[in-house]
Amino acid sequence: MADAIEAVEAGFAALSTGRAIVPLRASVPLSGGGVALSMPASLSGGAHWCVKLVTVAPTNPSRGLPLIGATVLLGDAESGLPLALLDGGSLTALRTGAAGGVAAKHLARRDSAVIALFGAGAQARTQLLAAAVVLPLREVRVVARERVHAEALIGSLRDATALRGVRLVAAGAREAVAGADVVITATSSPLPVFEGRDLGPGVHVTAVGSFTPSTRELDEDTMRGARVVVDQRAAALAEAGELQGISGGDVVEIGELIAGTAPGRRDAGERTVFKSVGNAVQDLVTASRAYERARSAGIGREIAWP
Repeated sequence: MADAIEAVEAGFAALSTGRAIVPLRASVPLSGGGVALSMPASLSGGAHWCVKLVTVAPTNPSRGLPLIGATVLLGDAESGLPLALLDGGSLTALRTGAAGGVAAKHLARRDSAVIALFGAGAQARTQLLAAAVVLPLREVRVVARERVHAEALIGSLRDATALRGVRLVAAGAREAVAGADVVITATSSPLPVFEGRDLGPGVHVTAVGSFTPSTRELDEDTMRGARVVVDQRAAALAEAGELQGISGGDVVEIGELIAGTAPGRRDAGERTVFKSVGNAVQDLVTASRAYERARSAGIGREIAWP
């Protein structure tokens, strides 16, 4: 995770300084309210290009299938030829968690020790593991639609080295938010998952679950008066339900903070919100790092193509 955070941080800086080429993702509807997305990216002077194909199928969990399916194709930037196929589900969880880690590093108060975590799936898991890399965590309160899911996530994380000494508990929404330093939402909920009026001063919020104009995990009370940071301005304003009606001048990109061209948190009492809809530059830099590690470690399976 520390490596992924480093890679994603560099990717966000490249995105905001014009060195990353990332068209807005294309989407087509699937039956049952699902969607298929295509997300390409390259870096000026970089060694690789990539495209991620993602499907989100809301009816899958009831059939014992993953909600999100994804495949990443990584290619050589000079020849254009494909180099690797990577499991997009694992990669997406890793890079999305890393993005939350980058945001916490630059926006959360440095003494942030208590997290309210909404969600109990793969995205929630990696968000927490990333937060543990950059913050001195003491307690994590997990909120899920079914308490058994929160308890299952907690059980799976009890032996995680990064969370050694951290108290993990299942909680209700209001209980979790009360006194929390950081609130993370990584759910599939189309509606706000907590009430912003319950937030204390100086809280940092990371929201990564919703990615359409008609859905939102955060209510208006959470957004009102907050310092709002996004992964990419154009994509976030077009896709995030929390940002509908907000102008480009009202948000900053996380890459602008990293590059030092825009301020982040301005005082300890300021509320900060990182709203991420996901960006293909995250896939590119994480896939590149994973591919290079796999080659050096001699893992993966060589196949003849075409």
